[in-house]
Amino acid sequence: MKKIAGILIINLIVLFLVFMILEYALYRNYHSYHPEIPYKIQKFYYDNIFKAYRLRPFEGVEYNKRPILLLGCSYAYGQGLTDEQTMGHKLSEYTKRPVYNYSLPGKGLQNTIYILQKDMLDESINNPEYVIYVFMSDQIRRLYSTVCLHDYTGYPVYKVQRDGTVVLKTNYYPVYRQFYTFYFFNNIYQIYFNMKFKKKHSRIINAYFKEIHKQIQRKYPNAKFVILMYEDNGNNFGLNLQPLIDDGIEIIHTNELTDVRLLDDEYHIAPNDFHPNEKAWDILVPALSQRLGL
Repeated sequence: MKKIAGILIINLIVLFLVFMILEYALYRNYHSYHPEIPYKIQKFYYDNIFKAYRLRPFEGVEYNKRPILLLGCSYAYGQGLTDEQTMGHKLSEYTKRPVYNYSLPGKGLQNTIYILQKDMLDESINNPEYVIYVFMSDQIRRLYSTVCLHDYTGYPVYKVQRDGTVVLKTNYYPVYRQFYTFYFFNNIYQIYFNMKFKKKHSRIINAYFKEIHKQIQRKYPNAKFVILMYEDNGNNFGLNLQPLIDDGIEIIHTNELTDVRLLDDEYHIAPNDFHPNEKAWDILVPALSQRLGL
């Protein structure tokens, strides 16, 4: 019985290795011969799914003040909330400004860079005064793995070069890489982040945010870039973001805006689900608006 089990395990390992090699070869060659394929897939995704289904409605377009552009993941998008309960809606109501929410659930820094580089924002967004990016700790993991194992939509993969520049490598994570990184990071990433890799993650995240800032300045030269660090269960893992401050980016932590403990379930959409609920945004939006003088 043990011998049969051993043979089965060895065969599974061999099959997995063969699958990895074949997929890597096909995947690499496919994108080498068809460099525009990643862009076409992404453009179809954004034009059809992103805008038609997942994008929050533009808020307060009737107001005459300079608009606000909102970027990020499900926190800024408003996972589990109605349109009227989201950060974008409340920000528009409070400031009497148009707010364009281009955040997407399950996404993060790589997607943000992609839509900025490819000029996928609506042309009606005119001269925003602020671009606000809502950052939470799980976005660190998303630089290494997709949120869902089989999610191929909208996951451009970038690489940070030695000189700090960010370069688009591929359109999605190969299955073999997803299989490893998804399970690896979902099991021990808390230990991984809280030990010797803080410096590495800080360098990578600084590079991503600098690229986002560069793209914002290219497209909206008069806009101010603000990063709202949402304190959650990961506490953003002690990142060193001083290079971003030196670059003229304003960084605001939610615990600077309120004494309320946002980790409590009272401020989440459900127990053990850290997505902010309406009550959290009712506290944060006025405080953030006052901090920025909106």
